[in-house]
Amino acid sequence: MENFHNCRPLAELELYSDNYGNEYIKALELRYGLENNLIKAVSQGNYKALKNILTSDAFVKGVEPRLKDSLRNLKNYMIIFNTLMRKGAELGNVHPFYIHTISSDFAERIEECRNEEDIKILWTEMARSYCQLVKNHSAKGYSPLVQNILMIIDAELEENLTLSVLAKRVNVNSSYLSSLFKKDTGYTLTEYVNLKRIELAKRLLTTTSEQVQSISHDCGILDVNYFVKIFKKNTGKTPKQYREENKKLQAKC
Repeated sequence: MENFHNCRPLAELELYSDNYGNEYIKALELRYGLENNLIKAVSQGNYKALKNILTSDAFVKGVEPRLKDSLRNLKNYMIIFNTLMRKGAELGNVHPFYIHTISSDFAERIEECRNEEDIKILWTEMARSYCQLVKNHSAKGYSPLVQNILMIIDAELEENLTLSVLAKRVNVNSSYLSSLFKKDTGYTLTEYVNLKRIELAKRLLTTTSEQVQSISHDCGILDVNYFVKIFKKNTGKTPKQYREENKKLQAKC
C-alpha cells in the first residue's frame, strides 16, 4: 500500500491525459486496497487500525465529489461506508441479527444528518460502534447452538432466561447446554445472563431517569433486592451509587 500514497485521487485525473490509464489503475488499486484493509480492521474489532485508515490522506482524498450537492455526496459515501462496515462485521463472525440492527440504525441516522459536521461525528461513531460490535458479539469458536442461545439472550433480556427455559427453547438437555455454554464462553449461563443484564442496567442508569425498580424489571429481574445484590457484586456499587457517581463525572466533563 505504501507505493500508492503519492497517487492522485480519481477525481483529479484527467480522462484524456497520457498518464490517465496508469494513474487511474494505481488510484483504483489504492482505493480497493484501503477498503479491504478497512474491512479487515473491522473484522478484528481493531479501532486503532481503522482510525489510521480513515484519517489517512489517501482515504480522505478518495472521497470523490460525484454530485454537486456536497451533503448528498457525503451521505452517499456514508452509505457505502456502512456497507463496508457490515461486511467487516460479517467477516468477524458476528451474527446477522446484530449486524442488521446496527446497520439499519446507522442507515436512518445518515439521512438525518443536516451538515458536514453531523457527518463527521457520525462517521467516527460508526467506526467505534462496528469495532465494538465485533468485540462484543464475534462468535468465532462458538458452536451454532451457543450462538443461537447468545442471540436469544440479547434479543429477550427482559424474559425468563433460566437454563431449563433456554434448553427447552432449543430442544436440548439442560446439562448438555450448561456444559457446552461454559466450554464455549467461559461463563455459566446464569453468569452470562446476569452480566448482560448489568450492562443494560448501567446504560439505563446513565441515560434515563427511570427508578431502580423499573430498571430492574426492564432487565428481566423482578426482585429488586436481588437486582441490587448482583449489581453490587459486579460493579462494587449499588445502582443508586453508580448513577450518582456517573452524574458527577458527566458534570465535570
